[in-house]
Parts: sequence; structure tokens; C-alpha cells
Amino acid sequence: MDDCRSRACFAMADKRHNPVDADSLRVNTNHAYTARMCAASRWQESQRADRMFEDPLSYALAGREGRKAPMGSWIMVPRTRYGDDLVEERYFNKGCRQVVLLGAGMDARAFRMRLPELRVFEVDQPTIFDVKEQVLEHELSKEVGGQSSQQLTVGSRHIVPSDFSQPSHWARQLEAIPQFRKEEPTVWLLEGLVMYLTDEQARLLMQDIGRLSGPGSVVFHDAISASYVRANIVVGGAPFLSGSDTYAQLWSQHAGYASRSSVVLDFERAVYVDRARRKLQVSTDAQATPNRCRGRAVVLFVQVEKD
Repeated sequence: MDDCRSRACFAMADKRHNPVDADSLRVNTNHAYTARMCAASRWQESQRADRMFEDPLSYALAGREGRKAPMGSWIMVPRTRYGDDLVEERYFNKGCRQVVLLGAGMDARAFRMRLPELRVFEVDQPTIFDVKEQVLEHELSKEVGGQSSQQLTVGSRHIVPSDFSQPSHWARQLEAIPQFRKEEPTVWLLEGLVMYLTDEQARLLMQDIGRLSGPGSVVFHDAISASYVRANIVVGGAPFLSGSDTYAQLWSQHAGYASRSSVVLDFERAVYVDRARRKLQVSTDAQATPNRCRGRAVVLFVQVEKD
């Protein structure tokens, strides 16, 4: 699998003679549509004077269809900033040089996080990349003052078009990329993914991540408690299928992520967007223990580590 500069950004160069209306491109699954909704929320946040992050490509990646129905900023803003902070902390303090975005959607970290040695791997449904790569090609071809208006800000970007309903297919594809080194520590970001998987799919995903994770790897994902599933939440036509009160135990059992520094946080009690300081305040004291989750509808932030 080639990186963005040699494949993903220019794979559709033959269409330059017959340009498409990038803003009108549409994805063909409900899950992919939620990715465009998320990009729309990142665009809205990027317009604020007190923004928590800036994503110059988010307007284009949301497209006309995504901008009609932005995802709620209440979860999108802290979740995005949490992921950003985690990647930067591991890059600068732990020497981590690769990040895998599972359910990458219209994420544009490879074009906005200035981490020149980072290898970024994006995994998602083929329909995502059918649209995303055309949008990126269109945006990257724009020039301001004779230079590209936006370019890769990390070391490399690699895409893995794969359907999570096919067990381990994505993992085999990722493992086949020469630049992915499973013996090294990896930051795994699973934003807006786990709740859309069945319990069995989540278990298999954990097993694959565990197999591909070197010591010092870390996973971050949002999720919901087991009781919350009964609320029958549907976002953009995609239903929430699973939740758990015991994510720390599941990651330990299925992936070997058993570090004592792993945390499962009650999102509403533990995470605060401090716009005055332009920081995300996170209290690790607000743990979402199994007892606290049991019988309650709780939104979770899960961060687990592998020793």
C-alpha cells in the first residue's frame, strides 16, 4: 500500500481533464455519512475564535451532504482534542512514530498535525476513500501564491479501504504495508467506531489490535455503557449496536492491554472544554467503574495501554 504522496492524492489524476464537483460527491453507507457529519462539526469548530483545534480541510471533506447535518459539538470537540493531545504526547514524550485511525472517516490529522516523522494509517470503508481521495486531490491542487494551499504535515499517510464486517481483513491489509511496524508502539484512535460494532465484532477488533501492538501502544475510543444500548440511538441512519460496563477488562482479556495506567472515564464528569485556556481538562478521578455504569446510560472515554 503506497502513501498519500505516491498514490492516494494522485490516484485519480486522469480525472483532471474531466473534473468532478467535489462538493457534491456522496458516500453510499450510513456509517460513512456520519463521517461527513463529523467533518462538518470540525469545520464549525475551526471557525471559532476560541477554537480547540483548526482543520482547514474539514469544510471540503464534509461536503454538501455533511454540512447539512453537523455532528454534535458536545462530543466531537473534546473527542477530537483528546485524540490530538494523545498523539502529540506520545510523539514528543514516548517516541511513538505511528498512529492508526480505525474508522478514520474524513479525519485530516495527516494534513494539520505538524509531526514530521509520524506515519499515519487510515482504515475505513472503501466508500470513504472513494470520496475522500477525490476531495483531497481537488483541495491539494489549489494554489495560493504559486504553492499548494494544503499539504501533508506528517511523514507519510497510508490508506486501508476495508469493511470492519469482514473479520481481520483490515488487519491483514495493514500488516502488509511495509511502513507499518507492529513491534513498535502505536497510537490507535477509534473515534466514533466501537458503538457501531456488534459485541463479537468489537471482540475480534480488540484481538487484532492486540496482535498488532508493540509494547507501549495505547488505544483511545469513545463508547457507551451496556444500558445505554437500550436507548436505541441512531445517528445518520446508523444504529448503536453495542456497549459495555467493563471495557478495561475486555481490552485486557482480548488484547493484552492490561496496564495499570489504563482508564475508563465518565465523559460528562471527567472531560471539560476549557475555552479560556484553549485546553481540554481531564479528571482521571471520575472513573466509570463497572458499578457506576451498571444500569446507567453513560458516555465513556476509554484509554488503555499495553506494557
